[in-house]
Amino acid sequence: MNIESDMPTPLSSAHIKVLGPGCKNCQLLETHVKLALERMGKNLEVEKVTEIPQILAYGVMKTPALVIGDEVVVSGFVPSPRQIQEMLEARLA
Repeated sequence: MNIESDMPTPLSSAHIKVLGPGCKNCQLLETHVKLALERMGKNLEVEKVTEIPQILAYGVMKTPALVIGDEVVVSGFVPSPRQIQEMLEARLA
């Protein structure tokens, strides 16, 4: 959320991060996020965070994890591209 206006963060300025050490599921989550963005017609950068101290700073104990804006929305599993698209649309529309 954009605190100043209490409106969701615009998709064009959102920070999307995949947290994880680079395991197979972390790579799959990144692929699903990119597919969801492609389906939405958005070309946004997906940042990979692989350093354990940075991952722990988000309070994540199970990877992979997905961060949209500053919110951890997924931790410990890989949602489908459709589920990720719904998360993106709900938080960034």
